[in-house]
Amino acid sequence: MEKKNEFLIPVSGLALGSHAFGYEIDNDFFAGMDYSEVQQGKVHVDLDIDRQETMLTLHFDLEGSVRVPCDRCADEFDQPIESHQDFFLKLGTENAQESDDVAVVSPELSEYDIRPLVYEYIILAIPMHRVHPEGECNPEVIAMLNQEDAPVEDDDDTDEIDPRWAALKDIKLNDK
Repeated sequence: MEKKNEFLIPVSGLALGSHAFGYEIDNDFFAGMDYSEVQQGKVHVDLDIDRQETMLTLHFDLEGSVRVPCDRCADEFDQPIESHQDFFLKLGTENAQESDDVAVVSPELSEYDIRPLVYEYIILAIPMHRVHPEGECNPEVIAMLNQEDAPVEDDDDTDEIDPRWAALKDIKLNDK
């Protein structure tokens, strides 16, 4: 028996007023997403829906962490995330995506799948620069990076030009 999609929210049968939903996002959620950048995480999502005559306002509050590689040492770590997003479902005659945060759906639509929105908001909450907290990076990698950054001492004290670049020395530029 297939499990009911818990991310389907009612549209046509939802009474006017405010409604609260809660979701616990885990590894199974990310495994169900095709080509997911994130494979592991624990995120709590609070969804408050304000149902009006012609529109539903969805307020998403996300808090938790996702497992991502560190940009400095490439070891994975749990990146804390937090996000507050609003999405608007307008009730109209034509199904359409008006903008990134507004969609038009039929008033007769019984359910709306918020799974893609939750995933998008999680991904958008991940910082562009992802690094371990100071001092928690892999010390072996950091040592190797510091060694690579150290100035190279030139044992050869001659001013000999690399033959690959020697031909450039003869180029004459027109100075105006």
